[in-house]
Amino acid sequence: MTAPFATRRLAALAGAVAFLFAIGGFALLARGGDPSGTPGATGMSGATGLSDASTAASSSFWPAGTPVPVASPPASDPASPAGSGFQPIDMLATPPPPDKASARPSYHSTDKPFHPSPARPYTDQSVDWVTLKAAGRVAIVDGRTVILSATTDPLLVPATGALVPAARTLDTSWSRWIVEPPGRGTDEKGNKYTDRSYWNLCGPGAATVALYYWQRLTGHPNVTGTSGYFVDPYAAEGAKWPSPGPLVAYSKGKPIGTYWSGSDSMSGFNAHGRGFVMYMATKSQPPTWKATGIAVWADDQKAPYYPTRGASLDAIEAGLNWEASGRNPNGWFQSWYGTVNIFDPTLARDLQVAVMLDVGRDGVPVVAGVDTFDLPNWQAGASTPHTRHAVAIVGYNNAANPPTFSYIDTCGHSCNPRAGNKNGQVHVIAQSKMVAALQDAVGMGFTW
Repeated sequence: MTAPFATRRLAALAGAVAFLFAIGGFALLARGGDPSGTPGATGMSGATGLSDASTAASSSFWPAGTPVPVASPPASDPASPAGSGFQPIDMLATPPPPDKASARPSYHSTDKPFHPSPARPYTDQSVDWVTLKAAGRVAIVDGRTVILSATTDPLLVPATGALVPAARTLDTSWSRWIVEPPGRGTDEKGNKYTDRSYWNLCGPGAATVALYYWQRLTGHPNVTGTSGYFVDPYAAEGAKWPSPGPLVAYSKGKPIGTYWSGSDSMSGFNAHGRGFVMYMATKSQPPTWKATGIAVWADDQKAPYYPTRGASLDAIEAGLNWEASGRNPNGWFQSWYGTVNIFDPTLARDLQVAVMLDVGRDGVPVVAGVDTFDLPNWQAGASTPHTRHAVAIVGYNNAANPPTFSYIDTCGHSCNPRAGNKNGQVHVIAQSKMVAALQDAVGMGFTW
């Protein structure tokens, strides 16, 4: 799951440090789209719908006329007005001095450093928006993204006024079967193929899980129905097809890739969402990007990477926001997801609260960039690997002893054949172990 990772370059943080971390190894991240270029056409052109009942302002970071409350910095808002003890999440954490940062390895042997293509630039999120997000005031009500008033306790469910529950797991009856296509086999049209990049699609996979719940809430994107041929997007990177490279179907002398849809039984079980996983890996393209797919397929000299090096948390965040916004060209990059990096000094608390807000209050997953060494489904004694990976957190239980998270890992049994990894499985992990996975040698942080 290797992939380039650059921490967010917030407008307020001049000279922010960039990191070349990537999600890689056996579960790389990628992005893409359906063959028509209009996946999830129904509802895909809708506006983000940020709203506040009392305050409206214009901003260069929102479409003209969109209600935008003026937010105070987190330091001046130590707790929620309703007294729940809510503390703003630290989304502006900065790295320690180099002498201390050097004590933490920046990469593992399975995640070698590289020079990513600059074709997927990060779009700065405004300090106002990040402050609102950190304060828990960006919420989903009736399928619309809204901004809660400054006097609203973020740990209350807007629709009912009840406290966010101590435990909740989203319905996983469909999403648990989102399993990446294997690196070799037969596609839905009977084409035999070998493509080692398919072992590295954990980023697109985790993003697909998250966006499935957005489809349920808002009607887009079309996770359940996207289908077509998907080809590794070296051409979009301006790179040549690698040699040796993938062995896939050709048409008129050009590779057309493999065919996937919303459901298939090509792996011996009813897998879901493979068409959309491949869309995220190869075709999804936020407006500021020159290349397609949330994974990196070439370096800064346009030399192809085979297999793909995967997707960064920033790229995952961008792909999630672009698709969850309904491909809204105005303000898409801050439609919902913002990233918390591993330098957050209150990471354990902040992850728990972020999951409570996203999963418990709003009904959408958190995507985490983790080190597989700490995940229960990657355990293999002394041979347990340190590999960058992405998973979707779909549940939590703060009342358990110890408190737990539930997550979906789209790297199926053919990708990770260890005994604790089954197709269609929802994994349960102690919250402390998930935090360790974020902070271990090749962990990265989470986007929520």
